[in-house]
Parts: sequence; C-alpha cells; structure tokens
Amino acid sequence: MQQLGKEETIRILETATDGMLGLCDNGKPYCIPFGFVWINDTIYLSMFPTGRKWGIIQHNPQVCFSIYSWNTHHTRWSSVIIEGKITAVDDLSEIELMVRANVAKMGLDPEGYLTKRMEYYRANRDNPKGLKSFKIKAAALQARTMATQIGK
Repeated sequence: MQQLGKEETIRILETATDGMLGLCDNGKPYCIPFGFVWINDTIYLSMFPTGRKWGIIQHNPQVCFSIYSWNTHHTRWSSVIIEGKITAVDDLSEIELMVRANVAKMGLDPEGYLTKRMEYYRANRDNPKGLKSFKIKAAALQARTMATQIGK
C-alpha cells in the first residue's frame, strides 16, 4: 500500500460521485452512501434530517467519509478517508456554492437545476424535516493506493 500524492487525491475527491458516510452509534458502526462535492478541503452533502443517521449525528457529530475508485483494468484501487465533524450549512450563498459545484460535477443543466434546487432550499429552511445541506471540514485526511493481489 502506498500513500497517494496530493494531485491524485484531489482528482479522486473532485471526480468521484459517491462516498460512504461513516457514523458511530454507541460503539456500533453505521455507514450510508451519499453523493458529495469537495470544495476548499470540505465535503458537502445534502440529507433529510430524519431516521437513524440523524439520531446518530445528533449524539455524535464526529464522522468519516470514504471515497474509493478503481483504475480502468481493476488492477489498482485508491481510497480517500476524511475525518471531521459534520455541521449544518445554513448560509444560502454557501449552499449555492455547493449546488453549483454539484451541477458542474454531474453535468446538470446549470440554470434549471440550480434555480429549482435553490428554491427548494429556501422554501424548506424552516421545515425541520426538509432537505438540508451539511459539511465535513477535513480535520484528518488519508489517501492510499494499492495494486490488487488477484492472480498472484
């Protein structure tokens, strides 16, 4: 296993579309897949503040977020693990920055998607069960790569 360089680490963070949010529920692990964007050393994601994940976050906001990718021949994998505290994003300009990054990353219609999504966030600001934005500022980051052992 080898440490990934900064350039390759950033490439994975900027191009991977999904990752796993890792939570700890009274000593029991709990992981959930999420789409995300990476902006300024921070993971941004959206979720409905309901269910088991929300209950866990309320008691323990210390989380990890894991992203992995394979090379084209599935002979080498790379992963990035970010640790930090998950916090709500209430500022609409920061939410718009996140939505714009997601539009660019996913190749969505910039005007249509941005307008609809921001309208939804504005309309649900006071709805405790409405879609909310969150961020995980990277307190620690590990990035590794390794060739597979298949066939050896």
